[in-house]
Amino acid sequence: MKQIRRSPLTTTVIVRIMACVLGIMLLVFAAKFVAILPDVMPGVAAGRLLMVVLGTILLLGSIWIGV
Repeated sequence: MKQIRRSPLTTTVIVRIMACVLGIMLLVFAAKFVAILPDVMPGVAAGRLLMVVLGTILLLGSIWIGV
């Protein structure tokens, strides 16, 4: 049987990096939006709040995956 080569770059690391990058991008995009346009409609503000929540969940998830 052919032996599987072990690589330092595993699926867990790839998922963790992707979750971290996506979470940071969502948080930065939401922060830029708030800095540029502070007075927004409630629906748009709810969408940005959702982006902040998803970004935070992805960042915390990437930390949890690594533990």
